[in-house]
Amino acid sequence: MKKIKAVPVTKENFAPYGRYFNFFDIPARVSEDFTAYTSVSELADEPMNLGITVCRGANQFTSVSMERHMLTEEPQFCGDGAMVLTVADSDPEKYPEAEDVKAFLMKPGDVVVLAKGIWHDANHGTEEGKDVLYYFMATNKEPDNLREIEWVKISPEPVLVEVRGEEK
Repeated sequence: MKKIKAVPVTKENFAPYGRYFNFFDIPARVSEDFTAYTSVSELADEPMNLGITVCRGANQFTSVSMERHMLTEEPQFCGDGAMVLTVADSDPEKYPEAEDVKAFLMKPGDVVVLAKGIWHDANHGTEEGKDVLYYFMATNKEPDNLREIEWVKISPEPVLVEVRGEEK
């Protein structure tokens, strides 16, 4: 089984998979009661619904299957704790290939916008036994969303992702 190490996400290393930015790098609106950060451009290429996922935390996990979206981009927002996003730039008409799988560490404030056709697993928290939240935007148009959420096994076998460790 292939084993990879999750690396901190940056604008440069995420470029093959989509766009990256951090909300905390954007000038904030500050008042006595709050500090607010707002994206400076549209995040996706069409109107979308907002979703939330609670993901389990672990020092390592096995990425078994992935989905990809052929019709839309997918913005993902790191929520209340560090997490790992696992992606593959394999042929979107076939399946995610183990040799293409990469893993990115995200921290609160980080946002990625997955390009159309990029395979991705559900995210995982980075702390053993600690659940974390992340938010995503997705289309909800019938019948488009039926093909958009198909989960496909990684070929030829799953990939072991280490939150901290050596890539092999």
